[in-house]
Amino acid sequence: MKNIASELKIYLKTNLPKPSIDFKWGDFENENFFSYLNKNYPSDYFSNSENQLEIKHAFKEYFEPIGYPLVKLSENTIRIKVFEYKTEPKNSLNLDSIIDIIEENEELIEYDYKGKDDLIAIPEDVKDKIIYFVNNIKNEEINKKELIKFAVREAFELEESDIVIIRSNQIIIKLLDGFLVEEVADNQKNTIAARYNGIDEAKLKSFNDEIFSQQDNEDFFYFAAEEFVDTYFLSKNIDNIIYEKNAFSLIQTIIMEQLTDSYDNQNEFFKGFAGYLFRIHFKEVFGYIADIILEEVGSSNKYMIDFLKYYSLDVVVLDGNKYTVPRIEAENGMRWNITSIMSIVRIYIKAKISIENIHETIDNLNNDISKFYIGGISPVEYNSRLKKEIENLSQNINSDTKKFNLYTETLSSSKDENEKKVLKNEIISLKSYLLHLKEKQSILSSKFADSSTITEYTDIKREIDSLKRQENRDKKIIDQNQDSYLSIKNALIKALTSKKTLLGRVE
Repeated sequence: MKNIASELKIYLKTNLPKPSIDFKWGDFENENFFSYLNKNYPSDYFSNSENQLEIKHAFKEYFEPIGYPLVKLSENTIRIKVFEYKTEPKNSLNLDSIIDIIEENEELIEYDYKGKDDLIAIPEDVKDKIIYFVNNIKNEEINKKELIKFAVREAFELEESDIVIIRSNQIIIKLLDGFLVEEVADNQKNTIAARYNGIDEAKLKSFNDEIFSQQDNEDFFYFAAEEFVDTYFLSKNIDNIIYEKNAFSLIQTIIMEQLTDSYDNQNEFFKGFAGYLFRIHFKEVFGYIADIILEEVGSSNKYMIDFLKYYSLDVVVLDGNKYTVPRIEAENGMRWNITSIMSIVRIYIKAKISIENIHETIDNLNNDISKFYIGGISPVEYNSRLKKEIENLSQNINSDTKKFNLYTETLSSSKDENEKKVLKNEIISLKSYLLHLKEKQSILSSKFADSSTITEYTDIKREIDSLKRQENRDKKIIDQNQDSYLSIKNALIKALTSKKTLLGRVE
C-alpha cells in the first residue's frame, strides 16, 4: 500500500504551513524532515539519486499552486527557495502553440467519448505532445499544469463549470452543462437536500462511473485516511470529543482537497462529489483509519493508546450531562479493552511490519545477487552446467581416445593396404576431432565462475533463504492472530463511526 511519492506529499502537507512565497525552510524543518526519513525509510534512502529526484518532485507538487521551488540537496541538508510565477496562463506566450497542437490533431479527438455526449477525450498521443511542449518551456515562469488546463478550456471554448482531468494516458473533459450546483435554501441547509452541496445524487453517480472509477485510485482512500490520522491525531493530537464532533467533515474536506489537487479546481462541485464518495466508501475509509490507528497502538504510541482508552469508560460527564460512550465491542458481544487490544495488536503488527521489511530487504538482496547471474542463471547453476558439459566432453574424449588407440594398433598389424589407407584417414580425423574436443574442454574450464563469486552469491542466497524462513514464521503469527485482529478492527470501526448517547443531566 505504501507509495513513497504520496507519503512524502502527506508529510509536507501535515508538517509544513500552507504553501506561500514567503516560506522559509530552516534548521528546524530540515532536522524534522531527516528525522522522518530516518524513521520511515532505509538508511541509504537519501543517498540514492532517484530518491532525491522523488523528494524534489514532492516539494515541486507541494508548492505548485503558488510557485516553483528551487530545491538543493546535499548530505543531511535541504535548501529551498520558492519563486512566484510571473505569468498567468491567460497571458502565456505559449498558449497559442498548445491550442495549435490540439487543433492540428482534431481528427484524433474523441467526442462523445464512451458514448457520452458530455465527455471528450484527448488521446495519449496528443496529450504526450502537449506535455512534451510544456515541459520544455524556457521563456516564461508559469504553472505548467494550469497552463495545460487553460489551453484545453480555450481550445474547446469550455464553460467555467466544465472539468478538465489530466490523466496519465489521456485528458478527459467533462461538460457540466445542466450539472451545476443548485443553491440550497437556508431552511434546507443541514438537511438531506444539502447532503451533496445541492447536486443530484444520480449526477454524482454518473460522474463516478464515467470518470472517477476508471482512474487508478487504488490508494486514493488509503491516503485520505492516512492524511487524516497524520494531521489530526499524530500532529494535532485531537481528543475524542473533538474527533466525534468533526471527524466526518474533516475527512470529507481531505477527500475534496485530494480531488481538486488531482483533477480540477471546481471546489463547489467536488465538495458535493467528496460527500458522495465518502458515503459510498465510508467503511473502506474507516477501515484504513482503524488499521493505521492499530499500527500506532502496536508501536506503543501513547497518545493513540490514550485515545482508545476513551472507549472503555462506559459513561462520561460533559457540561453537566451524562453520556454513554461507544464500545469497542465485537459482533459476538466480546468487549475489547486497551490491554486485550495491545496483547493482540503488538504481536500482529510486529509480524506485519517484519514481513514488509523482509520484502524490502529481499528486493534489495535480489538486486545485489542479480549481478552474479550469468546468462540468466545463478553462478552455482552455471558452474554445474559447465561441469556436466565438461564431463560429457571427457566421456567423448575417453571413448574416442580408445577408438584412436584401437585404430593405431590395428594399423600397425594390418597387412591389407586398403585397410591401412582407411585406418590412416580415420586416425587423422580422430586426432583432429580429439584436439578440437580438448580445446573446447579447456575453453569451458576457463569459464568457471571463480570461488569468490560463488562465495558472495551463496552468502546472499543464504541470507535470502533465512529471511524467507522468517517470513514464513511471521505469516504463521499473522494467521494465528488474524481472526482476533479483524474482530478488534471491525469493533474499532464501529466505535469510530458511532457517537456518545445522552443519558441525562447529572443529579
